[in-house]
Amino acid sequence: MISEGKVLVVDDEPNIAEVVRLYLEHSDYEAILLPRGQEVLRTIQSERPHLVLLDIMLPDISGYELCESIRRMEPPFDQTPIIFLTAKGESIDKLRGFNSGVDDYLVKPFDPNELIARVKAVLRRTFQFRPDAPGISQLPQGKWLEVGNLIVDMDQYRVTVDGKRLELTPKEIELLYFLCSHPGRVFTREDLLGYVWNFDFTGGTRTVDAHVKNLRKKLGQHESWNIQTLWGIGYSFEVIQHV
Repeated sequence: MISEGKVLVVDDEPNIAEVVRLYLEHSDYEAILLPRGQEVLRTIQSERPHLVLLDIMLPDISGYELCESIRRMEPPFDQTPIIFLTAKGESIDKLRGFNSGVDDYLVKPFDPNELIARVKAVLRRTFQFRPDAPGISQLPQGKWLEVGNLIVDMDQYRVTVDGKRLELTPKEIELLYFLCSHPGRVFTREDLLGYVWNFDFTGGTRTVDAHVKNLRKKLGQHESWNIQTLWGIGYSFEVIQHV
């Protein structure tokens, strides 16, 4: 059977893990189940899953901490897409999740069909599908932007300023790339949530603000470009022309 991809499921509730496994396999994904977080990093290195479904309230480690640990791994493991699958559904929990580097967030109890749809959406945003081979291949090719001293390379998920690589989360890189791709155009927070995160959730606009704030802090001030705030509207990437 042709696999659409390999998914690591980290959840200490056996019934939920089994339901997730059944739906993944029915959709032609290979599922790897782990009830605890301590083996996750090692499993990512050995099994190279295309995506991780991660519970926040694990018995041995917080899902937030585990997500941050994955983002600190060596490339390409640090770019592994992560979806939180958790009972913690408050807006503050979601905001913390996105700030820790998660790609999507689904609250228990959940519709398994929605879960599969979100898995497909995250993988579609992260990977390209080769016409000559089934399943998932590599990160999207040919996405490279250069604005003055700023280079955003989506082939490697790498951002450099003055030749120095910056430590950005995958979602920060995706947000920066999207804004850079549309210089001068103003996007509302809701626009960015839809285009970059590809879905809506209560309190979501605050996570856009948090990501922009983090980007500005990491990028620093520059004479030829900046991320501009239009108060009450949203954000734009401005290229400054010097006469």
